[in-house]
Amino acid sequence: MLRLVADGFDTEEIAQKLSYSQRTVKNVLHDVTSRLHLRNRSHAVAYALKHGLI
Repeated sequence: MLRLVADGFDTEEIAQKLSYSQRTVKNVLHDVTSRLHLRNRSHAVAYALKHGLI
């Protein structure tokens, strides 16, 4: 999901591409940012890039 966020897709577009509900996408992104103590989606993408995850 972070790769799609990094590519500029919004929640609705990500949900459609992955066949998930928008709520699921929001929950997954919220869980990632919470667990890693990140501020927002942009911070999560930067973290993932820095650590070679995407």
